[in-house]
Amino acid sequence: MGVVYEARARDGRRVAVKVIHAQLAGNDGFRARFRSEVARARQVPPFCTAEVLDADPDAAQPYLVVEFVDGPSLAEEIQRRGPLSPANLHGLAIGVATALAAIHEAGVIHRDLKPQNVLLAPGSPKVIDFGIARALEPTTQHTRTGEIVGSINYMAPERFGAIADAVTPATDVFAWGCVVAYAAQGHPPFDADSAVGVFGRIMGGTPTLDGLTGPLRNLVEQALSASPQLRPTARDLIQTLIGPDGDGTAVVRDVLEQRAAVGRARHARPRRAFLATAVILVLALAGGLGFALRARNTNSDQTSASPSSTGSDTTLVLPSGILAISNPLVTDGEWEPSSVQGGQTYCRFTNDGLKIQNQDPGIWRCSGPDRQVKGIYSVEATGHLDRPGSCLGIWFASTPATRYRLDVCPSVWQLHAEEEASGDSTVLQQWNVASSTQLHPQIVVENDTVRVGHDGILLGQQPLNEPDLTGGPFDLGVVSTPNTKKGPYGVTFTHIEVRVAG
Repeated sequence: MGVVYEARARDGRRVAVKVIHAQLAGNDGFRARFRSEVARARQVPPFCTAEVLDADPDAAQPYLVVEFVDGPSLAEEIQRRGPLSPANLHGLAIGVATALAAIHEAGVIHRDLKPQNVLLAPGSPKVIDFGIARALEPTTQHTRTGEIVGSINYMAPERFGAIADAVTPATDVFAWGCVVAYAAQGHPPFDADSAVGVFGRIMGGTPTLDGLTGPLRNLVEQALSASPQLRPTARDLIQTLIGPDGDGTAVVRDVLEQRAAVGRARHARPRRAFLATAVILVLALAGGLGFALRARNTNSDQTSASPSSTGSDTTLVLPSGILAISNPLVTDGEWEPSSVQGGQTYCRFTNDGLKIQNQDPGIWRCSGPDRQVKGIYSVEATGHLDRPGSCLGIWFASTPATRYRLDVCPSVWQLHAEEEASGDSTVLQQWNVASSTQLHPQIVVENDTVRVGHDGILLGQQPLNEPDLTGGPFDLGVVSTPNTKKGPYGVTFTHIEVRVAG
């Protein structure tokens, strides 16, 4: 696709400059792919990748400037020194899983994780090269039907379909398992003499996992499951690798529950969350790869929220426990597709997530699972506002007479109590949130108190005084804003997760 040069900025710091080959600059397909790479790289928080410093995808010869990562790739390190020791291997597994968690929470699927794209930077491994990355939100794809782009040794089985529609964050988790196996034994787990042989082993063979033992081997085996649904998430990888015992585990677990290890596209967390992420990396990688963390301040766009009722800008702490629901919302099953008005109002599953459209002002709801959870639980969703005047609607709790709904709008979020008999709605609380189309609402219900947050930041809380409050049904929908009178209204949900404290 291009050439990467080492260079120096005017202030003397080393940078890397990626330039598309001149003969490809006139190819609309390559230019679109490069433009996508720039967009994806900018979405990902800089602690886990090479930070974007400058770019011009529309130049006569497009280029991308990123920070220079002073460290070898994992491939170079293994070729030079051989497989990693158990302690270094464990540290690498945590570091790459942490990077993946941040990449996925930023709304990106990497799709080409491999040893050449893992740089052993001071502080933690960095995952680079988003040339074929895919956004989790709606986007134009840059591969044709039947075209496969990437490194075959690290591709999940679903990558070999006629089209790449089945690609989800679980695809990157499969590649994580391949990368860790490579670091443990010096060759990929599905290695063969030809690409056809590799394909055959990935589709129906048993991986070679020499050098892997104990819990890490078990985790890699889960990550290499043929079925994406059986693979752990990146966040699950981190929690399992840290384990319930060991020095600093309680601190790390608390920080993980504050979502400090993840970022959001172009809406980076406040500085305290960035520093909390550094805590994860220090504790998780200490004694692992033996890198020295170089901390630095960063100034980036922030998702701002109005102060909560307590007047503080605190972090929303999510409960740990049983994962009751984790759904990328690309196929029906737990949620039901539906349509009316000649198909113009609908709940429709696509490769980009659950699309919900309503022609008229009001509410259109997609029925979800009724899990009947109680006590302490959390609901996290990722969504996109596709049309002006639209809000995400999340139904998360109920009593025999009332259902509770969070409306996530471009600038105001509202907590509603909805009467089952009449359908009338009462606003219990509202918060001003900086305007955004890509949103990450979080709800924590503790007995009968609801806490609401956006991307790890607590907006406020509201007691419901409902002794019979039950979690679920967990419905999703589109809600029109009060000041818009003409549709259509549309949103896309790209993920939902419900976790019950245990």
